[in-house]
Amino acid sequence: MGRLSRRGPAGLLVSLVSLAAVLSGCGGGDSGDGPVTLRFVWWGNEDRAKVTEAAVDAFRAKNPGIEVETEYSGYDAYFQKLSTQVAGGAGPDLLQLDRATIGEYAGRNVLADLGPYLGGALKVDKIPANLLEGGKVDGRQHAVAAGATTQMLIYVPSRFQAAGVTAPSAPGETWTWAQFTEAMNRIGAAGAVAGTTDFGWAIDWFEVWLHQHGKSLYTPDGELGFTAGDLAEYWELIGTMRAGKGVSAAEVTTKMDGSVQNSGIVTGQTASEIGYDSSVTGYFGAFGPDLALAPLPSDAEESGMAALPPVSFGVAQRSKNKDAAVKLLDFLLNDPEAGELLGASRGVPPNEEVRARVCAGATGGSKAVCDYEVAQQDRIGPAFGAWPTGSSAVKRDFQRTYDDVIFNRVSVADAAKRVVQDAEQSLGS
Repeated sequence: MGRLSRRGPAGLLVSLVSLAAVLSGCGGGDSGDGPVTLRFVWWGNEDRAKVTEAAVDAFRAKNPGIEVETEYSGYDAYFQKLSTQVAGGAGPDLLQLDRATIGEYAGRNVLADLGPYLGGALKVDKIPANLLEGGKVDGRQHAVAAGATTQMLIYVPSRFQAAGVTAPSAPGETWTWAQFTEAMNRIGAAGAVAGTTDFGWAIDWFEVWLHQHGKSLYTPDGELGFTAGDLAEYWELIGTMRAGKGVSAAEVTTKMDGSVQNSGIVTGQTASEIGYDSSVTGYFGAFGPDLALAPLPSDAEESGMAALPPVSFGVAQRSKNKDAAVKLLDFLLNDPEAGELLGASRGVPPNEEVRARVCAGATGGSKAVCDYEVAQQDRIGPAFGAWPTGSSAVKRDFQRTYDDVIFNRVSVADAAKRVVQDAEQSLGS
């Protein structure tokens, strides 16, 4: 679950302010003739790195005049290093982004406008329009989805069975929040592990809950779409589960950083957790095959689950090799060999033809993702709107404030008010 981090891209806003001066006036296509060297960076686990390196090797074989240097790390380290490198004029050519950072980077001229390449060097006709929208800022295509994902509950069937709990998995099967709460509390009462990893720290899952209630995280104008009362109600719901060990204890929850290796499931602390299905192959690699997927609970006809880009790729505005970087981007998105190598490491492939081919022959974690997407296809709604500039700060403050809630340093009501006040300042800055 690369797009979630307890701390967020530290110092991002400060660093990006200085980038505008560095990057303004930079641009152009490729520099001169002869061999070209690209730098391509991303965050993720070892599973994602392995398959991405394999896809890059395939690109090198088909494009001997282009060398590609690669680098990956965890989410926080990635953005800390990236902001420093770009501010110093040594940034990569092709970079990975998420919903909280596309707007930040594009708004400060870090990302190239891909519009001139669309339909030519960068083919997007097989990518759904709602995925392409996620990479647009002020009407310009600054990034393209690297995959398609939706929300899910990943769980350990043996841990559920030990407590006599079953989860909906077949097409059309659902559960309410009351049923989910009862099931998680039953697992917790069995004594071995908590029912699920406490999901109150991640603003992504609050966004789902809001959509189930006809609201949104942000308005189309980039303002806050919820009230302190909404957030208090959501956190109170989770609080009722914490008392019965339905969710992980505070000492466990505070260590969550969105990485698979630190997840409650992998560390043996919980029986399940909410996440994006783009992280499933990572779970299979870190935990093993005893995993299954279920939809999120909902009390409404609206599931709250949406078709989203798990991560996106963008080309740096200052790159001297934009044409070559776009060629690599196009290869990763549209080449059948690249699709088979990448599998579902960033969700199912964004190119629908490549996706069909990959899913037809998928195994392990990739098959689990493909099967889940098919089972839930009638309940997965359109993509949520893009997150506005300032959202990375909102995400970070949301997570930090929840730490104060779970350690009883502040009441839920006061914490919710603080989140709203801080968010309004971040969005207005």
